[in-house]
Amino acid sequence: MASKVNQKKQHRNIMKCLKHLADIVGHTCTPSTLPTPVVLLGNAGHANSIGASDVKELVGGAFPSSYRLYFPPNKQFSLLFTPQPVPTLVGDINLQKIKEVTLYCCYVTESVTMETVAASLRPPGLHIHPDVVTVEQEQQMFQFFLDSAAGTTQEDLKHRKTLHYGYQFNYKTNSVDLDSPLSEGFPECVRNVMEGIRKLINIVPDQCTVNIYQPGQGIPKHVDTHSIFTQEILSLSLGSGVVMEFRHPISGTVVPVHLPARSLTVMSGESRYLWQHGITPRKQDVSEEGDVISRGIRVSLTLRQCTTEPCRCVYPSQCDSQNYGKPRFSVASEADAAKIEGEFVSDVYEEIADHFSHTRHSPWPGVVDFLNSLPSRSLVLDVGCGNGKYLGVREDVLVIGNDNSANLLSICRERGHETFACNALSLPVRGGLCDGVICIAMLHHLSTRDRRIRCLGNLASLLRPGGRCLVTVWAQEQHLDDGEVGRREFAAQDVFVDWQKKQNAAEAELFYRYYHVFREGELEDLVREVKGVEVERVTYEKANWCCVFRRA
Repeated sequence: MASKVNQKKQHRNIMKCLKHLADIVGHTCTPSTLPTPVVLLGNAGHANSIGASDVKELVGGAFPSSYRLYFPPNKQFSLLFTPQPVPTLVGDINLQKIKEVTLYCCYVTESVTMETVAASLRPPGLHIHPDVVTVEQEQQMFQFFLDSAAGTTQEDLKHRKTLHYGYQFNYKTNSVDLDSPLSEGFPECVRNVMEGIRKLINIVPDQCTVNIYQPGQGIPKHVDTHSIFTQEILSLSLGSGVVMEFRHPISGTVVPVHLPARSLTVMSGESRYLWQHGITPRKQDVSEEGDVISRGIRVSLTLRQCTTEPCRCVYPSQCDSQNYGKPRFSVASEADAAKIEGEFVSDVYEEIADHFSHTRHSPWPGVVDFLNSLPSRSLVLDVGCGNGKYLGVREDVLVIGNDNSANLLSICRERGHETFACNALSLPVRGGLCDGVICIAMLHHLSTRDRRIRCLGNLASLLRPGGRCLVTVWAQEQHLDDGEVGRREFAAQDVFVDWQKKQNAAEAELFYRYYHVFREGELEDLVREVKGVEVERVTYEKANWCCVFRRA
């Protein structure tokens, strides 16, 4: 009986994996009773924390170099491809264990190939061409750009060095000035490889951006500007491969794709116009073959062709030509400031309150530590409390929340918290009443320096003598605590950050929130403008500036 139960369990597991495989390749996949060059390894996937080294150890002996493994991202199975059918392979490894996980294996119909699986997982229009340059050409270009970048400084990009040819790419506008071409054209080492590239893709690039990444550096996910470049974007990888992640902005699907050294990545169609692409800052990657690969210095050449024609793509949510681009920041008066904060802060949070609340459920340890440092039976006001995730941290401390969003306050009340509605620039609370005040990720939504100082003054006025206040804001310096780059890059301090509110699996509504991101020392300087307070400490945590001050 036990044998029959195990057989049924094995069959269910295999059929489940084959269904996922069929969803990927777009046709039915069936187990084969005869040996084939394709073996499905159920329970041996990334989702099971199993990699190539585990499978190779299980196969035993010298793992043939002609064998190829493929690990679909976030799946509970992998695929083993052999040049010819190996009759004993499934029998040798089926029902074996890796890390206490039992493998369920079978041969698969030969209609499945490693190339078709990999291509099916990638965003439409994305193609990877391996070895488009020789080792000698790679070494020549790699050294040329390292030498060219030596000694240069970057005012706008702190986490990687860049070089530009043909036209200067402006990171503040995400565009180029076609009326101001650079005097220096493409270097000879690049011109020498362009003929081979044109045989693969019919494009004549006239703009080249060179990025030099040290191990551990990355670039936030983005979409190249639609209006200024044609439909193909090329990227040539030199020196070191890397895993680039592609994210669908509506479904949230993330597809990691390994870009080997000397390969050419071509983005066109949906992969160019809709999917965001970026590189997560880390020092190691896991390839589709399941191998852990340490990053080296990588030189990336982004090759683009400029255009003056407006974009007429079918992806308006990402298209600047079709007037769906980000709003422009312009504040000349108090009325302008109130309008910006009303339209791009208050109104937005009213619209996204439920969706926003679902993403804000874990209290930040730094804020919890501050609340825990206050005496028992303290009275605390949370200014800009959002969904109230800090209002119930301590049972022996009364924390009252206020916010400008009625919908967020409704969520707080549903959770049993004490709240009231008001604007932080006009707090209807008697001064000198609170033992503590927190203002978490709110001050950066105020659009002028005077309004930010006024808000800080209001926070200070709430405190009794000796009372303490914690303020946190987004930092312009987007590096993580270990020195690696964060997931955003801010070329300016006054920015609009998008929010995708999903309607269903295929649609999302796009909103923009206004932020003033703070430079190092800026928050402390503003606090010192407030009379009667002393700065206790200023820290940088998780790409935020945090300041604790005390009322004298």
